[in-house]
Amino acid sequence: MWSELASRFERHVFVALALSLILIGVAPLGGCGFRPLYGENGVTSSTVNDLSNISISSPEDTIGRALRYDLLDALNPDGNQPVSPLYNLKLTPYSYSQDVAIQSNASVTRANVVLTVPFTLTSVETGKTILASTARARTSYNRVESEFANLTANEDAKKRIAKTVADDIKLQLGVYFERHPGAAASPEK
Repeated sequence: MWSELASRFERHVFVALALSLILIGVAPLGGCGFRPLYGENGVTSSTVNDLSNISISSPEDTIGRALRYDLLDALNPDGNQPVSPLYNLKLTPYSYSQDVAIQSNASVTRANVVLTVPFTLTSVETGKTILASTARARTSYNRVESEFANLTANEDAKKRIAKTVADDIKLQLGVYFERHPGAAASPEK
């Protein structure tokens, strides 16, 4: 009986010690300057507000439309272009497919889709480019004997990759606006 009590006591002491160490390790993070990227930080021109004031222009093809709609959903709470935007985001996507798993009989069983999207963010007020960057992603899909299944898998891969690239572009824009508050009024040289 005493050994059982001692064992329980040791477990409680171990749990308490482990929790104490975790708290001691986490406590300094509050003072390191960490703050959420998309959270309100009390600044009048927040990152969230800047992101929702971006109009998006892209080619009228499948990838261009997918990117535009994914970005509109990610940047604006209502998913629409802003009425009077402060910024214009121009996307110039290009994609290609690669056969990666080729059997000895020359049949392809796996393919990659690669999407590269150079983009520029310009201030509507000044017309100057304030950010130019590129977002890239790669995804893959299985190829089978059915050509219809292959076309469907390819289209699904393009949708997935457009979402991934849109998330990357949003992240790059968020980091830019966090580091350059009020960027529309004072573009970079």
